[in-house]
Amino acid sequence: MSRISKPRVYRQIIDELVRECQQGQGQIGSNRARTGLWNQNATEESIPEQHAINVLLVKLTKEDREVLAHMLAYEFEIGVFETLKALERFGVEPFNGGYEGSPYEDFIGRLSDWEWPEN
Repeated sequence: MSRISKPRVYRQIIDELVRECQQGQGQIGSNRARTGLWNQNATEESIPEQHAINVLLVKLTKEDREVLAHMLAYEFEIGVFETLKALERFGVEPFNGGYEGSPYEDFIGRLSDWEWPEN
């Protein structure tokens, strides 16, 4: 059985995407939902679509906001997942395959603290 070898940048990119999901941009919406305030500067006149989100969040219980926070984080992860699928579909190096079959499968594994195989 031959071992798959990927360039170092492959692992770095996947790990950065995981970091963004767990600690970076992927948590911004979740954190806003948890606090119950989407945009403190939004008013009905200025940024009305975000003001509407503020109004909705205030109506939700803490438990409901937590459910929404998890949903927002999950949707961010799905965006990364679908992007990795597209990169593989179009044969973009180094995303034209992964250790666990596909780059998106490696990404899902890394989200769950899966260890990279030895190169």
